[in-house]
Amino acid sequence: MSRTITVSNEVYAAIAARRQHKNESDNAILSLILATAGSAEEIHAHIHQDADDAHLILDSEMDHTFETE
Repeated sequence: MSRTITVSNEVYAAIAARRQHKNESDNAILSLILATAGSAEEIHAHIHQDADDAHLILDSEMDHTFETE
């Protein structure tokens, strides 16, 4: 499945600055950046250390749904 995302000029410039060769895709660059950032669970646990936070659920079947504990 393919999706279109919109990024600011500054974010696109940061992606382009990391390009190693002219044929490297934006997708390949973002994949590498995200892989080095850690797993989604690790990032979520780090960001949401407060148990009272709302949690965003991302699912291809639904958009912008969140649950509270």
